[in-house]
Amino acid sequence: MLIEALLTMLAVAAPQKAPAGVVAPSAMLAAAPSPAYQADARAVDNWRIESALALDMAPIAAIRRAVGAEEGEPTRCVKLNNYWCIKSAGWSGEIAADSDGHVAFASAAEGAAVAALLLRRYYVDYGRRTARAIAERWAPAQCSLLMAGAARKPPPRIAPMGLAPRGIQNTLRARWLVAHGRGGVNRNTVRRPLAPPVDLMPAPLAGVSELPARREKFAELIRPASATALADLALTAPPPAPDVGVSSCGGEFARIAAYAVNIAQGVVGGPSEDLGLFTAAGLPTENLAKVMANMAAVEIGPARPRAALIRTAVAQLRQMLGEPTKSPRDATPAAQAQPAHAGP
Repeated sequence: MLIEALLTMLAVAAPQKAPAGVVAPSAMLAAAPSPAYQADARAVDNWRIESALALDMAPIAAIRRAVGAEEGEPTRCVKLNNYWCIKSAGWSGEIAADSDGHVAFASAAEGAAVAALLLRRYYVDYGRRTARAIAERWAPAQCSLLMAGAARKPPPRIAPMGLAPRGIQNTLRARWLVAHGRGGVNRNTVRRPLAPPVDLMPAPLAGVSELPARREKFAELIRPASATALADLALTAPPPAPDVGVSSCGGEFARIAAYAVNIAQGVVGGPSEDLGLFTAAGLPTENLAKVMANMAAVEIGPARPRAALIRTAVAQLRQMLGEPTKSPRDATPAAQAQPAHAGP
């Protein structure tokens, strides 16, 4: 209905020749070339007409979108026909991926079908049944917990010389200083004098007498070195810890928590409750369409996919699983005994 209205308004703008699509729009779409990914624009070349048809927009806004006259720039996943921002994994309908790994789908319908299939994998195969468990894997935190822990680790303590028999850091110079002391003489092997030095009578010839200055120098060499204090060591301050963005982790966790709350809205009471997306036999329930709508609203907000797009994707999933067209409304959610998994 929308495509006929769009083409009719275009025909009014150029009445000399009505587009063939006004009479047979399906034939025009069938004759359209295959969609292609434009790397410079990071978009699929048909994203305007796809979003005009698949997103919940007023007719005038849809026409503006189709002809490139809309105000503002949509999110990049809209331009990829990927309203759930799914990452590349060789999906059906995947024609390319952007630099961050988000899939460029040939159509919005194929992106919705993959989203329904991926949620089944999360819920049934990986045991991620709550909104929090799904959000943690669907949109994981971008900060590194390992690096954050390393940054919080205190610097190593420096032990005094009395507690470091091999010297600080066991280097060659440190071991030499421990053995020889500050004076440079090995205090374990040096010979101590039996008595204080005696002043000799100065001899008449130069160079033969034992001058007081030489005696003082010799006494300094044989004097036992005192215990080396920590303040006497020229220690280099440890380098500051690198900035690894520890503070960003708190923001990432808050983002995931908010995402989980939005997923569960109108479906269950909270993000830690079972969403009941599939039955014990693995067939979709009505909650699947609600969760898909909530997730797309977060990923491409403020845009919203049309309900018909999501219903078609869920119906295709049921058909693929061999379920009849109409499923019972009182479907029982799957059992809780499935093991957790880390996603695709």
